[in-house]
Order: sequence, then structure tokens, then C-alpha cells
Amino acid sequence: MAGRSESLLRAFGDPAVDLAVYLTDIAAIAGETLLAVGRSAGRIRPVVREVLWRQVYFTAVRAAPYTTLLALFVALAVAAQSPYSAAAGGEVVGRVLVATLVRELAPLLTAWIVIVRSGTAIAAELATMRIEGEVDALVGMGIDPFEYLVVPRVLGVAAAIASLTVVFLLCSIGASALFSPLLGGPPPHVLLDHVAGALRPADGVALAAKTVVPGMAIAAISCQEGFRAARSTTQVPHAVTAAGVRSFTVVFVWNTLVTALIYLA
Repeated sequence: MAGRSESLLRAFGDPAVDLAVYLTDIAAIAGETLLAVGRSAGRIRPVVREVLWRQVYFTAVRAAPYTTLLALFVALAVAAQSPYSAAAGGEVVGRVLVATLVRELAPLLTAWIVIVRSGTAIAAELATMRIEGEVDALVGMGIDPFEYLVVPRVLGVAAAIASLTVVFLLCSIGASALFSPLLGGPPPHVLLDHVAGALRPADGVALAAKTVVPGMAIAAISCQEGFRAARSTTQVPHAVTAAGVRSFTVVFVWNTLVTALIYLA
């Protein structure tokens, strides 16, 4: 009986310990990034700032068309429900848009776009650099790999997700207002008034929590998986897959927890 209990404890305990260690490492990467910015008093070195701007450009600017297109499709799907919501009461339309877009879909879908485009790219890039010895070369030149490779990516991805979420919301809510009368719903100005009336202060807090934290987590996970790659090119696909799967999982779980804490408490 004691042996069986020990086996069960090991079967469940070892993965739990591994998960705790992994999450601690990810939190440490994010925390060290914030500490590095704090130590520099916000004055990032020019070479690091250049990497940061390139990361923001690739993650946010280059992804804006995909985000806009997805927002339009979501807006069309939501606006198609406007006649049914309007029949139940005009304010229902605004509550539906806030509940579906602002609180859930906008930050979640934006994070998924960033994971697919940028998170996997970061993991592949850093894994390749590690395998080819470029990380060791940076150390040999007296350059801190964490400051040069990790800090700008964590900050850039966090800023990109926050920016893309705003773009998603503007496009989706604006398009929903335009599509609404065409599909038998309320006029645009009425719909926008209902949306404004349905918003709560907690929505702003939740939106910040669902964009900045996942952004830092995605970049930290991608950097972690990239640096963990062994000295073989066969490890690059593994690093990319692990970065994508683990980022998806963390973002989904985090968004669920934030929703539960803020709106169900």
C-alpha cells in the first residue's frame, strides 16, 4: 500500500514540481526584464532600443493587417446577432459586444495571432543563435545576452499585444456599428451608446491584465524555449512547438483566471 501511494505521489508530484519550476523561470524572466528597465531608469541603450523597435515593428505593425481582417470577420459574426439582441432590448446589443469583444475575444485572439507569428519566430531565432554559437559570441564580446536578446523582446511583445488589442477593438466595434443597421439592428450611434453604457471600470483593469501579462509571458516562454535548445538543428522545431503550445496554454489559463477573479468575484 505504501509503495502504491509513493508511486501515485511521484506520478502526480513530479509533473507538478516541474510545472512550478518552469513557471518560476518564466516569472523570473519577466521580473528580471522589469528590473533591468528600472535599473536603467527607462533609458534603454541605443543598441537595445533598436532591437526593441524592430520587435515592435514585426510583432505589431506587420501583424496589423491580419488583426484588422480577423476583427472584421468577428464584427460581422457579432453584428449578425444584432436583430435578435435588439428584439430583446437595445441595451442587450451593447452588453453582448462588451462581453464578447472587450472582455474575451479581443485580448485572446490578439494573443493567439502574436503567438503564431512572433512567439514561434522568437523561439526559432534564439534556438538557432544558440546552436550556431552566436549567444556565446555575444558573451565573448562583453554583451549581456539577456539585455540584448530577452529584454527588448519581452517589452516589444507586451507593447505589441496591447496595441493590437486596441486596434482589434476599434475595428470590430466600429464595423459592428456599421453592419448593424444593414442586418436589422440599431443605428451606429445607438449601438455605440449602448457599448459605452455597458463598459465598467473593471473592464479596463481586465483588459490591461489580459494584454500586458500575456505579452510578457509569451515572449518569456519563447525565449526560454529558444535558449533551452541543445546544440543540434533538430531541436529548433521542438523549441518552436513547445513555445507555441505552452504560450497558448498559459494565455488561455491566465485569461480564464482574470475573468473569474474580476467578473465572478
